[in-house]
Amino acid sequence: MQNKKKIYLLSLGCPKNLVDSEHLLAGLRGGIAETADPAEADVLVVNTCGFIEEAKKESIEEILRLSRLKEEGGKKKLLVVGCLSQRYGAELKKELPEVDALWGVNAQEEIAAYLGIKKSVNGTLPRPSTFPYAYLKIAEGCKRRCTFCSIPAIRGPHRSFGPEEILKEANAYIKTGIKELILVSQDTACYDFKGYALPELLADICSIDGDFRVRVHYLHPSAVSEKLIETMAREEKITKYLDIPLQHSEERLLRMMGRGNTANLARFVARLRRAIPGVALRSSFIVGFPGETEEEFRALCDFLEEGAFEHAGAFLYSREEGTQAATLKGQLPKAIKKRRYDELMKIQARISLEKNMSLLGQEKRILIDSADGEVAIGRMGSQSPDIDGVVFVREASLKAGDFADVLIKEAYDYDLAAETL
Repeated sequence: MQNKKKIYLLSLGCPKNLVDSEHLLAGLRGGIAETADPAEADVLVVNTCGFIEEAKKESIEEILRLSRLKEEGGKKKLLVVGCLSQRYGAELKKELPEVDALWGVNAQEEIAAYLGIKKSVNGTLPRPSTFPYAYLKIAEGCKRRCTFCSIPAIRGPHRSFGPEEILKEANAYIKTGIKELILVSQDTACYDFKGYALPELLADICSIDGDFRVRVHYLHPSAVSEKLIETMAREEKITKYLDIPLQHSEERLLRMMGRGNTANLARFVARLRRAIPGVALRSSFIVGFPGETEEEFRALCDFLEEGAFEHAGAFLYSREEGTQAATLKGQLPKAIKKRRYDELMKIQARISLEKNMSLLGQEKRILIDSADGEVAIGRMGSQSPDIDGVVFVREASLKAGDFADVLIKEAYDYDLAAETL
C-alpha cells in the first residue's frame, strides 16, 4: 500500500482558530497523515490570525519561514488559510507567490478537494488530544459592532451551532479521555439555537457521564444573564471561572468602543462574586484607545485594583484598517500605549501574587496537564490553559489526565507549587 502524504499544520491565534484547525485535520484524516515535523511534510498549512497588527506580522513571518522550507524540500505544497487570508486574500496572492493555494475561514471542503481527498464523514469528531483538555466551539461569527474589532468583517454575523452537533462532539471527547471541555466562540454568552440557550447547553453537557469539568470563555458582560449565573453556580462540573473581556472601565471610552450597555461594571463584578461563591474572574483591557486621557487610564488602574481580578490581560490598542476606531482622532503614540500597558500589568502581577499568597496552606483539586516522571504540571479550576498560571507538583506517580488533591506550598506572581495529599 502506498504511504499517505503527510501534512503539517501550524495554527496561530486564538483557541477558536485551533478548533478550526482540529476540524480540518479531522476531516482529512482518511486521506493524509499528520506530522509534527514540517521538514518531513508533503503539505504545509498555516492557519493564520489577522486580529491585530502583531498577529498579522506573526502570520506573515511563519508563512515566509515555511516557504523557505518548501524551497529546500522540493515538491512541498504551501497552503494558507484562516482570518488573515480571509481579510487580505488578494494582497497575499500578489505579495506571496510562494504560496500554492489560499483560502479564508471555514474552507475544509475546498482544501480537501484541492488535496484530492474525500472528506471524512466523521470530520466533525475530534482527533486524539495531546492534553487532557479540549476546546469546543459552539458558535461562529459575532453580532457585536465593537469599533476596534475586525472579527465581524472576517467571520460574519453570529451563528449558533445546533446542540446535537455540539453534544455529539462533547460526548466523543469525554469518551476519548478528555477531562476538561472549554466552550469558546466570539461571544459565548450569546449562544442561542432557536430558544435553546447557553444555560440549557451547559446543563446538557454537565449531564454527560464521566469525571470531567467544563469551562466557559469569552462572555460579553451585557449578555451574562441571571439564568446563566445561576446555572454556573449550580452545576458542579462547571468551573467557577468567568472569562469576561471588559476592555475598559470608563463609560466614555466604552461608548466609543461600541461596547453597548456596560454601565456600573464595579457593581456587575460584585454581583458575580456574590452569586458564585469562590468564583475566579478573568478579564482583558485595551490601553491606549484613541483619545484615552491620562485620567481615564488612572481610573482603569483604580478599577483593576478594586476589582482584584484573579487573572487579567491587556492589549495595546491596534489601529486596524476598516474599523471605525481607526478613523478616530486622538490616536496615541506607541510609547504612551506601551507605558500604560506595562503599568497596568505591573498592578495585575501584584494582585495575582496577593491572590496566590492567600492560597498557601489550602487544599485544591487540580487537573494534571503534563508530567515527565519527576514534575507534574496541573491547573486548578481557577486556571485556564495557556493564559493563566499553573501548579507545579513534584510527584513521580502523576500522569496527564489525572485529577489530584494537593496542598499549596509556594506562591509566585502567577504560578503555584504544591504537594500531593
